[in-house]
Amino acid sequence: MDTVGSGQELECKELTTADQLSAAVPVMRVLRPHLEPSDEAIVRRLRCQMEQGYRLLALRRGTDILALAGFRIQENLVFGRFLYLDDLVVAIDARKQGHAETLLAAVREIAITSGLDVLALDTALTNTGAQRVYHRAGYETVAYHLIQRLDR
Repeated sequence: MDTVGSGQELECKELTTADQLSAAVPVMRVLRPHLEPSDEAIVRRLRCQMEQGYRLLALRRGTDILALAGFRIQENLVFGRFLYLDDLVVAIDARKQGHAETLLAAVREIAITSGLDVLALDTALTNTGAQRVYHRAGYETVAYHLIQRLDR
């Protein structure tokens, strides 16, 4: 899985420790710039999500995190049990090298080995680049995800 001339192989690894999650924060901020300014607060939020079944895969070269995929297995009346992809992000300087596709394939394999029939995700209507990646990977647009912001 090595790219030409890189000198180091790519590794897909699930992140579980606080140190691993801390190392992932700069890449996650690319996707989620609105998150708390404190790295520790983001790690706490990730740990809380992990208590609810969230898992985080990192595509790494050595110690460098190139891309992340955060997901969880859920169940609802629409799909039954399915894998929901919460987060997919590639570091800015690692884009257009197939890293998103590599992580999508890894998550797909987890879904298959878990006996699931559906992978689902949401992406912004304006994120046409990601939509192209997802369509090339076999995803289809089947619904709109609607939200209502609550005034407090």
